[in-house]
Amino acid sequence: MTTTNRSSRGWAYLGLTLGGLVSVAANIAHSFIAPDNAPADWSPEPGKVVSAIVWPLFLFIAIEILARTPWPTGLGWNLLRWVGFPPVALVAAFVSYRHLSGLLDHYNEETLVVWLGPLAVDGLMLKATAALLANKHANRPTETVPAPAPATLAEAPSTDITASPKVRPAAETPATNPEPTSEPTPEPINLPTSGEDTRTATTVDPGPDTTDKDPTPATPVPATVTTGPPAALLPNARIVAAAHEKAHGEPITAGQLAVRLRVPTNTAADILTALNTNPPTNDKTHNGTAVGATA
Repeated sequence: MTTTNRSSRGWAYLGLTLGGLVSVAANIAHSFIAPDNAPADWSPEPGKVVSAIVWPLFLFIAIEILARTPWPTGLGWNLLRWVGFPPVALVAAFVSYRHLSGLLDHYNEETLVVWLGPLAVDGLMLKATAALLANKHANRPTETVPAPAPATLAEAPSTDITASPKVRPAAETPATNPEPTSEPTPEPINLPTSGEDTRTATTVDPGPDTTDKDPTPATPVPATVTTGPPAALLPNARIVAAAHEKAHGEPITAGQLAVRLRVPTNTAADILTALNTNPPTNDKTHNGTAVGATA
């Protein structure tokens, strides 16, 4: 709070205090005015003195409640605030005004003073209360909104990219699918049965004669191995790549895709190659005609 604010609050409290004290004192003094044809030993009744103090206090309290209460929003609360409390304050202000006006008339003041003088006393309390409320709102701290961080064109490291909760990590699959090798089936051997001549020699199919061929063994030909990314990863990879490009405005890299799918980097590179080579096609039909087809 600055020095100016402290000074203004001090003057507002001073005006509130003086306005209240003068109003109470004037209302009490009015209660001691003897009516016409009063006896010599006349004195005001205690209730009249107490009621003279009540009216300025009611006016002050009604103004404070009306101004300082944080009223909720809504039609009912607005009616209670602006229809319920103003009559109370107006009645108290009117009675206090009449007492102060009667006191000034008893002192034989001018007619204009009798009419306008009470407004300065009770009006000072009202203005002092308004000044305190204005000072309170002026000193309310304002929330500062931090400036947004400048956008950078640098590619985010792959370790900062979190896995998408909608994409389930695929199970680890081997990079290659070797074909099973078949073992040679041995030729059947004809064994003798009971009743046959055991002297008959068993017939065995001899193998090919390789005595005259090159003794160097032939180099085995490896089985054909199918390489490429697992097909089960392509749908999830396509979703992740599309979401990344939509969010960052640039294609996803192999390292970022490897972190998102939890696969090796070389597998992620193969997946990106497969996605770029085979873009998605819409094979759905509408009224018997493919959506992407032309008439």
